[in-house]
Amino acid sequence: MRTLLCVVLLFFSIAMNTNANGVNDFNYSFYLIPVADPEKVIFEIVIKNEGDLPLHFEFPTSQMIEITITDQEGAEVYVYSKGRYFLQAFQTIVVEPHQSVKRYEKWNYQFKGKRVPSGVYTVNASLKPISLNDEPIKNRAKLYHSQKLKVPEENPAFRFVKVSGTKGDYVVTGEVRPTNRRLFYSVEDGHREYIKEKEVVLDGKEEWEKFKLPIQLPIDKHPASGSLMLNLYERDKNGNNISLYPIVLEVIQ
Repeated sequence: MRTLLCVVLLFFSIAMNTNANGVNDFNYSFYLIPVADPEKVIFEIVIKNEGDLPLHFEFPTSQMIEITITDQEGAEVYVYSKGRYFLQAFQTIVVEPHQSVKRYEKWNYQFKGKRVPSGVYTVNASLKPISLNDEPIKNRAKLYHSQKLKVPEENPAFRFVKVSGTKGDYVVTGEVRPTNRRLFYSVEDGHREYIKEKEVVLDGKEEWEKFKLPIQLPIDKHPASGSLMLNLYERDKNGNNISLYPIVLEVIQ
């Protein structure tokens, strides 16, 4: 009788573990990386196949992810799907073994037409497939990711900064409110400086001056991977760098 009871308990334990982990608990990860600049944050959304089999994620609509951002009191300030319309047709993402699929979304720190206060926010992301390799997904814990995001203070000297171009040929435009009619910039990736400091002298008299910076960087000088960053800044009367405004020129993959 004792032996039979042990067998029953062992079977029950295995069944519960299988139900919790899922019969199709493939080796993959889903996560989100926020890259914040003074006027927006770019979310790099990654599905990484860490196993030896191709993974086919099937979605019931063209909405493959949901992103919500909450403040420190838990109030929502951004919902990715709000105000969007999605194609009502099945979609599939295929991730090959030991490869990743990436998507990018952005948020401009706006809520109800106003910029949110600076501070720490919580980003909750979810992947929304209904099946994986033609089977229902048992373990959905892997489909969720939470990440902290620090929204910076609004920059006092630079605004409306935009980047166009790719592969080493970029144009950066925006407006600057300079204290001494000069701005400075450099290009780096967090480890190496690719363009040393350059100075731009402004000849306008408006409070906010428009600027346009052509940035050329030979493709063979690019980093192998990572984010290529432009740093805009001013200098105060003592020569100290102020009003730093970093912005992503390109994400190299």
